[in-house]
Formats: sequence, C-alpha cells, structure tokens
Amino acid sequence: MSQTDTTAEKTAAPTLYAFEFRGSGKEYFRIWIVNLALTILTLGIFSAWAKVRTRRYFNGNTFVGGYAFEYHASAWRILIGRIIAASLLIGYELSVLVNPIYALPWIVILGFAFPWLVNASLRFNARNTSYRNVRFNFTGTYFEALIAYVIWPLAGFGSLFLLLPAARRARDYYWVNHHTFGGRPFRTDFSYMRIYAIHVLAILLFVGTIGLAAGTMVMAMKYWPHSFEGGTKANPFAPAMIATWAVTYIAFLFVIPAIETMIVNLTLRNAKLDERHKVKSRMNPVIVAWITVTNAILTLLTIGIYYPWARVRLTRYETRKLSLLVDGDLDAYTTEAFGTQSAVGEEIGSVFAFDFGL
Repeated sequence: MSQTDTTAEKTAAPTLYAFEFRGSGKEYFRIWIVNLALTILTLGIFSAWAKVRTRRYFNGNTFVGGYAFEYHASAWRILIGRIIAASLLIGYELSVLVNPIYALPWIVILGFAFPWLVNASLRFNARNTSYRNVRFNFTGTYFEALIAYVIWPLAGFGSLFLLLPAARRARDYYWVNHHTFGGRPFRTDFSYMRIYAIHVLAILLFVGTIGLAAGTMVMAMKYWPHSFEGGTKANPFAPAMIATWAVTYIAFLFVIPAIETMIVNLTLRNAKLDERHKVKSRMNPVIVAWITVTNAILTLLTIGIYYPWARVRLTRYETRKLSLLVDGDLDAYTTEAFGTQSAVGEEIGSVFAFDFGL
C-alpha cells in the first residue's frame, strides 16, 4: 500500500451506521404467548427458557450495518441464578415470620450481596451477547459496584435527595465504562451540571403535575360537589375523583419516561467505543413518553394482549434513533476486535456469571 493510500485511509470520513429493528408485533406475539403458557404450566420454571427465546428474538432482529446481534445464553444458567435469588428471598421471608427483628441482618446481607448480584447479571448478559462473532464483556468489580449501587444511592437519600443526580451519574458511568466489545472499552463522560439540569427540569415537571392534580381537584369541588362528602372529604368512587386520579397518573406516566429518555440520551451521546467510535442517540423524550403512555393504556384495555405489540413498538422507535459513527471501516474494525477477544472467550463459562433478572 502506498503512502497516499495510507494517508487517505487515516483521513477517511467517519461512517454513520444506523441501528434497525426488523421484528414485528405479530411474530413476537407467537413467542410471547407460548412463553406465557409454558411458564404458567411449569409454575415459573420455563421463565428461564422464555427469557432466552425473547432475548434471541430481539437481538436477532436488531441490525447494524446489515448484521444482527446474537444471544448465546444457556437457560439452565439463568435458572440457577434465579434459584439463588429466590433462595435468598425465601430465607428472608422465613426469618421475618419467625421474628421481625431478623430482617435487620438480612437487609445487611442483601445489601452486601447486591453488588455481586448486579455484576453477575451484567457480566452474564454481556458475555452472552455478540455482534459479528465478537463478544461483549463486563469488567466491573465488587467494590466499584458497591460504591455505584449502594454507597452513592445512600448518599443521595441521606443528603435529602441533593446528591441523587450525582448518584445516577455514578451508576451510568459504572454501567457504560465497564462494558467492552472485543476487549475494546466503552467510555462515557459528561459533567455534573448537565445531569443536574435534567433533574431540575424533572422537579419542575413533577411540581407542575401536582399543580395539575390540585387544579383538577378544585374544578371537581366547584362543578361536581357530589364528588365530596361534606364539601371536604373526597369520595374516591365518584366520577370526578376518578378523572382527577386518571389525569394525575397519566401526567406522571408522561414525565417519568421523558426524563429517563433525556438521561439516556445524555449518557449515550457522550459515549465512545475504543475512544474513537461515537455512539449517537436521538430519542425524542416527548415521543417516548407518548409511546409509553399509549402502550400502557392499550395493554390495559386489551387485558395484556397488546403487550407484544407495545414492546416491539417502543423497541423499534428506540432502535432507529440509535447509531454508531465508526472512525474507519466497520469490517476492518470487527475483524480487528475479533482478534483481541480470546481472553474474553475463555471466561464465557465462568461459574460466577449468572443472570438474576436484574
């Protein structure tokens, strides 16, 4: 290769690869209904196989650059993980039945076990996911997880919620910055100011929602006095009161996914793979909130039957708003990454990698 060709390759413009989800609600419905029936018939045992079938469907229908993701997990290992988690929960419940004071040591035990459970689940799912035969991995440690998932949240609540945005930043940093692809690390980096700004907006929206509820209540007291007993005590079964709670609930359903989408966008827009390939996220918080609320309403009205279409609908929107700006050629990169993943492949069968459904 000549020097000119080498220079041209190095200075080539990055290529944008869009994510695409090709599944359909009708296809997923067939998988979902069989999973549901067999899970019920086996008293929950089949849920591990149901999860594998679902993950394989969604991964197999998610494409980047013409290639789909793959999921390789063993349902038996998921079942073992759930048995371990269920055993801890049963032990807690039995101890509390004997004497409520026994809940305290269990809370301490579960608090210390939680970082291990988080790491085991994240590591399991990462190592069993691949793209073009290149595996992902998760490299977080117990003490890092303890800080991100236990210490920071406790500090957030202990500071009267002032440190909760910082706690969320720490959790997102831990989740993204310990994932790798073919041994190449992901990294995200954003300021405290930006995530605090989102949380300030969240507070304003929640205050506005409470104000909306209060306004609806005042209107109900003025125009539907029969909704109240003695003019002050609310009758929860009156149509006006039902309308008040419905408006409030739907408003909160809008706010929560909208704020979560803003945080996810912030995290992903500042993420890079191998310090050179940029992740792009262009999800509109209002559209995500609208899809979430209408999905919830339609699922409720159809007694759960709409759920497969709801999940596919949200997944399709979120996926098409994701993209990867590759600095170089994607074929060359995945081939290069494949050559560096041997150490990851050797750890796939780690006895401590389980999925706990976290």
